[in-house]
Amino acid sequence: MSERLSSREISRRAVRRQIETVAMDLFLESGFDAVTIDRIATEAGVSQRTFFRYFPTKEDLVVGDPMEFGTVLRGHLEARPAGEPAAEAVRRALEAFTGDVKRNPAALGISKIMFTLSTPGLRAKHIEKNVVWQELLLPDVQRRLGDVPDAELVARALIASGLAVFETALAYWATRGGDITDRLVHAFGRQ
Repeated sequence: MSERLSSREISRRAVRRQIETVAMDLFLESGFDAVTIDRIATEAGVSQRTFFRYFPTKEDLVVGDPMEFGTVLRGHLEARPAGEPAAEAVRRALEAFTGDVKRNPAALGISKIMFTLSTPGLRAKHIEKNVVWQELLLPDVQRRLGDVPDAELVARALIASGLAVFETALAYWATRGGDITDRLVHAFGRQ
């Protein structure tokens, strides 16, 4: 049974979406660095204080909450069969996660901006996000590896390489189009 949202939560989500939508339009129009938080807040019809209640920084608005998306990705990994090899489980979890991204128009806009703009601040936030994701996935991948020597090292390498393929596929998609999941499958070397 789905949970029923309070009118307050519905309102909060609407305000958040409004800020995100206005910001993305402004970033596409003027470039990330040229858009101020004040301009985003003004055009979204909110105060700066309200903006900061939803987003600690302008970069956070683009990259998103690493725990939110990381938890979804971890859920996909945990849903993989227990006996599935670690590398295969990581790949399949990322493919499932890409399907989630594809169904979320806001995430698609964020991905496009993140990969089409070369902004050092965005890149730094993006790297921070990947570190959070690696830590979230590490226990499951280590468990799948069993008693291999240097299991933590191997697990970290599998996760990092999987995320690198994921990011490469998204970057390729952002500049060339096509289907995101197809891009990821091809990037992993599968037809």
